[in-house]
Amino acid sequence: MNSSSSTRRASLSSLPIYVAVVLAAGVPLNAAATDGPAMTGLIATADDAVTAATNPAGLTRLHEAQWVGGIRAFYIGSDFTTTAQSVGGSFSNSSSNSLAIPSLYYAQPINSDITLGISLTVPSGLGSNPGDTTPGRYLLEKWTLAYVSLTPAAGYRVNEQLSVGVGVNLNYSLYDYQTAVFNGPGQPDGKMELRDSAFGVGFQLGMLYELTPMTRFGLTYTSSTTSNFSSTPELSGLTSQREALLPIGIRSSPVTLRSEFPQNVAAGAWHEFADGKSATLDVIWIDFSQFGLSSATLGSRSIEVNNSRYNNIWAASAGMNWPLDEKWTLRFGTLYASSGVDIANRTFSFRLDRVIGAGAGAEYRWGKNRVVGVNLTYYDLGSAPVSTSIPLVGTLSGEFSTNYAIGVDLTLRWIRW
Repeated sequence: MNSSSSTRRASLSSLPIYVAVVLAAGVPLNAAATDGPAMTGLIATADDAVTAATNPAGLTRLHEAQWVGGIRAFYIGSDFTTTAQSVGGSFSNSSSNSLAIPSLYYAQPINSDITLGISLTVPSGLGSNPGDTTPGRYLLEKWTLAYVSLTPAAGYRVNEQLSVGVGVNLNYSLYDYQTAVFNGPGQPDGKMELRDSAFGVGFQLGMLYELTPMTRFGLTYTSSTTSNFSSTPELSGLTSQREALLPIGIRSSPVTLRSEFPQNVAAGAWHEFADGKSATLDVIWIDFSQFGLSSATLGSRSIEVNNSRYNNIWAASAGMNWPLDEKWTLRFGTLYASSGVDIANRTFSFRLDRVIGAGAGAEYRWGKNRVVGVNLTYYDLGSAPVSTSIPLVGTLSGEFSTNYAIGVDLTLRWIRW
C-alpha cells in the first residue's frame, strides 16, 4: 500500500549554536548579517556591536558607541517519506516553513581599555511539525523549543595586541511537545501535550589577539545551560478502552523533560590583504554529546520518556569580503557542519544530519554613520534517515528526499560619532 499527502507544514527548523543547533545546535544564530553569508566571520572580525554576542573581547576594537539591529529569515522546505512495516505502506509528506529571528546589539566604550556591550538574541529555535497524517504522529505530531537570550558583556584591552572579554548568558526557554495517541484500529486518535518554560544561566569567555593591523585571531568558550521542564500531561480524545489501560493518577503525575544547550569552543582568523580584500576562517567544536532533548510517547500503560544520544559537532566556515568602492562591499561564504547524531540514535522528533551551506551578500555604507547589510545563503540539510519503534504501532522508518533551507539576513548598523 502506498499513500501520499502533500501538506504545507513546518519541517525541522533547528535554526545554534548553528543553522543546523544547526540548522543542527550549533554556528551561532545570534550573529547578525554584519557577519558574512553562511555564518562566516564570527570570531575574529570584531568590527561592530555584534561582537558582544560572538566574541566579547572584540568590543575593545570599537571606539564609538553603536547599535546594530537585524533580522535573520529562513524558508525551510522538505519532502519526507515514512515507511510503516506494520501496514506495509509508505507515506510522503511535503512540508515547508518560514520564520524570522530578530536581534539587537549595543556597544559603549567606557575608556580606551574597557568597552561594554549587550545583546538580545534568539540563539536557537528548534521545532518540527510532521503533522497528523503519517504513522510518525504517534512519536511526534508537533514540538517547539525556543530560546531567548539577554547577554551583557564586557571587553578589556590588556595591551595593544591582546584583549579579553566575558559575557553572561541569561536564557529563557519555552517547550511544547504534542503527540497523537493510538486508540486502536479504526478509532480516531487521541492527543497528549506537554508544555512548560524555564530559565537558565551560562557564560562566555573570549580572547582576541591582533598580530598586526592586518591580521587577528580570536578564541571563545561558551558554557552549557540546562533547562528542566516539568509538566502534567494534557490528555484528550482517548477512548474509554484506552483510558482503562492507563494507571490511576497519570493525568496529575508530572513528566520531567530536559533540554541542555551544549558548551562550545570556537576559533577564528581574520586577514586583510594589501588590495583591501579580507578573508575569514572559523572553526567551532560543539559538545553536542552533552545536548539533551527529551521526548515522550504514551505507551500501553505509561508515558515513556526518551533521552536521545548525540555526537559532538565540528563546523567550519570560510568567507571573503571584496570592496568595490568606498560604499559597496561584496561578501561570499561557505559552511560545513558534521551530523550531531548517528543513524541508530536519530529520532523522528529531531532529524539532524550534516549541513552544507554557501552564500553571497553585500554591504552598503549609507552616509557617515549608517551601514546596511544583506546576505543570501542556501543550506543543504541532508537526508537524515531514521528508524524507530512506536508502542502498539510497530517500526517506522523514513528519509528526506529533499531537505533544505534558504536564509536571508538584513541588518542596519548605526554608529554614534
